[in-house]
Amino acid sequence: MAHSSERKNDLMNIAEIVDRLISVPIFFGSSLAARPVVLDLHAAARSKIGKPLVFDAFERLRNGIENSGSDSVLILTGFVVPPWLKAETDGPVGSASLARSLNLAWNLTPVIVTEPTWVSSMGELMKYSGFGLRRDYSKKKGKDEYRNAFVEPFTLEMEKAKKQADTLISRVSPAAVISIEKASPNSKGVYHSGVGVDISPLSAKADTLIDAAKENGIPTIGIGDAGNEIGMGCIEKQVREILPTGNDCGCPCHGGVASSVSTDSLIVAGTSNWGASALESLISFHFKSSELLHDGKMEEFLIAKSAELGYINPASGLAEAGVDAIPADIHGSLVNILNFIVKSRCVPSYYLKKYVEFTRDKERLARLIQEESKDRA
Repeated sequence: MAHSSERKNDLMNIAEIVDRLISVPIFFGSSLAARPVVLDLHAAARSKIGKPLVFDAFERLRNGIENSGSDSVLILTGFVVPPWLKAETDGPVGSASLARSLNLAWNLTPVIVTEPTWVSSMGELMKYSGFGLRRDYSKKKGKDEYRNAFVEPFTLEMEKAKKQADTLISRVSPAAVISIEKASPNSKGVYHSGVGVDISPLSAKADTLIDAAKENGIPTIGIGDAGNEIGMGCIEKQVREILPTGNDCGCPCHGGVASSVSTDSLIVAGTSNWGASALESLISFHFKSSELLHDGKMEEFLIAKSAELGYINPASGLAEAGVDAIPADIHGSLVNILNFIVKSRCVPSYYLKKYVEFTRDKERLARLIQEESKDRA
């Protein structure tokens, strides 16, 4: 029991460090607010949840997997950004890397849900993360899929969404539903970009999958960075206060961009991809296996490939190797830091162990210091 408690404390400590790292606003050139919104959004979420956000998400995810007996996970992603009218790199990259980690750790078959226009690109990105791509989930081979993934299109029409959501949840019966950078409706049912543009006609109504999951007792996790994503409904009141467009979007609905869709757990990060990587970090630490967290080189590779597939850096509108105005190599560096954090605890430094050993004998050290001081006199 003590061992179990110690492991949980270790996990909590790692989560605290990871949580702080991913909420650092590396890029501060946004027009959304006078100060980086992630600072206040993260603080609001942390105040509500009362523990590291990544820890809470990991625990719900692990419990969902271990208690459900399911061999699949549903991941929702894809955010179409105006005026470019293309999906951004934030979300799909994190979905691909987290899917890889979940598959390696628990042999979960990832089912990625996105807009119909982006199914092909998302499928190719899953291949670049190491998966084989299967087209028809009805032909899934139970637990024998191993390194295969599925990508499902989801309707843009609200009238069809609930039925499709109920059908998909029933068919897949996932261990968890994870949303990574996915547009959410506000309290009036309108989907917005961060600056308040109505993107409802371009957005899959994937929030209905969150409703269907909750109705079936399936844990839900939301990952976002700006307040208008699925999951941010957990802190809707604070989003309305923090974002200039939170309470009034400026579009005809005047309902604000604040998400009205809450999830069981919420991760707030500088970019949503970082939130996915943070969750990978805890999976990696839990299993004491560094292979379960992708490295910086793979992060840069996936970002570059996502651009080749047509995903854009929303700051420029260009299909270039960057996410939210931050170049791919910076994202790679952050993932490398996450790797070091996990490895430093999983595999304690030989040098540090020797340092502790050498400094244990305080009397001997006192003599050495005295002798050294005499020699220097």
